[in-house]
Amino acid sequence: MSKTATPTNRSSNSLEADVPSAPPETHRRAGIALRAGEQEAVLAYLPLRGLRIDERNVRKDSPTEAEIEELADLIAAQGLLQNLTVLAYDSARRGKGKDKHRIYTHGVIAGGRRLRALHLLVKRGHITLDEQVLCAVVPADRAIAVSMAENQGQKPMSIADTVQAFADMVTAGAGIDDIALCFGLTPLTVKRRLKLATVTPKLFALFRAGDVTMDQLMALSLADTHEKQESVWECLPVFNRSPAALRQVILGEGVRGHLVRFVGIQAYEAAGGHVVRDLFADEEGSAAHIGDPELMQRMALDKLKTQAAELCEKDGWPWVDVAFDYDHTVRQRYQKAPTSRREPSAEQAHALDELQRAQDEIDQQVEALYDKDDDAEDQSDQSEEGAQIEALEAQSEALQARINDIESSLACCAPEVAAMAGALLSLSHAGEPVLTRHLIRQEDHRKARDAAARAVGGPVDVHAGSRAGEHAEDSETAKGCGLSEMLRRQLTAHKTEALQVALVRKPGVALAALAHAMATPLLYDGAASRYESPTALGVSVQSCNWSLAQIEPTLVNDLAHQQLTELVQAWRNKVPSEPSGLLSYLLEQPVGELVELLTLCAALTASALHGSPQAKPAQTLAAAVELDMADWWVVSGESYLGRVPKSLIAEALTEAGEGAAAATLAKLKKGEAVSKAEALLSGKRWLPAALRLQA
Repeated sequence: MSKTATPTNRSSNSLEADVPSAPPETHRRAGIALRAGEQEAVLAYLPLRGLRIDERNVRKDSPTEAEIEELADLIAAQGLLQNLTVLAYDSARRGKGKDKHRIYTHGVIAGGRRLRALHLLVKRGHITLDEQVLCAVVPADRAIAVSMAENQGQKPMSIADTVQAFADMVTAGAGIDDIALCFGLTPLTVKRRLKLATVTPKLFALFRAGDVTMDQLMALSLADTHEKQESVWECLPVFNRSPAALRQVILGEGVRGHLVRFVGIQAYEAAGGHVVRDLFADEEGSAAHIGDPELMQRMALDKLKTQAAELCEKDGWPWVDVAFDYDHTVRQRYQKAPTSRREPSAEQAHALDELQRAQDEIDQQVEALYDKDDDAEDQSDQSEEGAQIEALEAQSEALQARINDIESSLACCAPEVAAMAGALLSLSHAGEPVLTRHLIRQEDHRKARDAAARAVGGPVDVHAGSRAGEHAEDSETAKGCGLSEMLRRQLTAHKTEALQVALVRKPGVALAALAHAMATPLLYDGAASRYESPTALGVSVQSCNWSLAQIEPTLVNDLAHQQLTELVQAWRNKVPSEPSGLLSYLLEQPVGELVELLTLCAALTASALHGSPQAKPAQTLAAAVELDMADWWVVSGESYLGRVPKSLIAEALTEAGEGAAAATLAKLKKGEAVSKAEALLSGKRWLPAALRLQA
């Protein structure tokens, strides 16, 4: 098979193309050469049984089985069209494991996927291990550089592989300037990649797997030891491993005061922590006093985890997560479980009465002090009364917190939901543990919804309308299998803003949606009512457009975004500049003007974003306003075609009536396929499933 291939001229010129000349002393240094020398890449036919993937092959990411099977089929049909690039071993190497009887004479430094495909053909019985394979044999000191050059010319290398390859070159003796010149990069870029290579192998493996982002890796590289890097990563909760938080700990910028108050200065010092004493500081537990922020954060996290474990055992929670702050980022990971209030015990009822009575007394004292303060003429008297008011208000807040804690303990879920509902232990600004009960993790939301429906006595399919919509959406999006979760969210971000404009144009529909959102929890009894009748509107009356811009930055160029901006700005020009005058202004407006404003407000809370609980009912609203996303979104290489595999490009052409052209895409390179498809789909008003109007 491979013997029929015509040997390709792989002389040194083919590897030196477009590389500037350099002094001879930079060609080879301490066991590595970056540029081609004389008589490089000698072509030879070698037996397949003597070839193995060498450790100097810079591509470390393993291909998928599907990729290897596809390549094996291609080689079986067309022969090996591109030779392997190998280096000869000084002495033969013995295999390991099941291949321990194999003897290898050459290592493959470019063409690992082709080698795997050839071995698959051996398993299929198409060829044998004695098959002669065309190889280009290069000197050992050129192995890494040739491997990188070959791989860069093929499938783009991952950043992880590039970082490791540069590090291997430097270890072998290459200079940073030489590497930059050889691969067309700036020395700064090479230095940055080499800096990433200093991150501990454990965290670098997480980066390779996609569990650590590039920004996080850059922040971690600021730590000067592997122990420090891993310690910093572990001392932060998963919710708060942002690059900024990592840098804050590594650079010793201090920690927030509520962590200091929670752990305690004495406990911190007993654990070996350093404290910088400042006689002029206003607060003994100030974060500026902490000399080892990493230790303080680790102690706070460990203490929270210990208390969380105790709560699980004591109160029977299936899980208790921990976080330093219950902020917006953390809240997005949970939804409130549907609960009902049980009757308090005699002891709890008595405690609630006593706490409420004490709070009422404090409120009366505060009112009296305010009245007295208004009459006071002496500045010292006002200052003293202000301090008393502040102390009383702090007592009132503490009483209210105890009331809230008892009321929270009275909330209960149906047993089916309680098995999934847990809690979150976080810290208040005062450094006190705060337990937020009855939370459902986002990944359990669907199961909790179904469990809540069963709990009220009806079959799961009582909300058949929403389930029908669910199946419709699933069947449509099944056509787009291969779309990433991020791309689906980005596409539906466009759909969300277009739906909002369409709702502005249909006030009746917008008002009906708003009434639906308000009436569901008010007119129907039962913990599962909000799951049975979901709404497309954000009942918290918060605009989602800021988050849309974070998901899809190109929204600013959309017609829908421009129209929304104009509508909002027009109302900002009408209403008073200060919010304190808004109510008086609205009370003077005619009903028609109020309806117009309410329509805009309702529209701005609507969301069709993929993955949100509002996505499915938003389909009904989209049908009611006759939303056609072809009026708002145009398919292009940037918006869709360049971000999906060729199979989905072919699917788009077929759906648009270009089936004949779709059949030819497999033979084209990805860029050519995108350009061709973009031209063919121009004016066709084709939409991906995520943007179509669904019944």
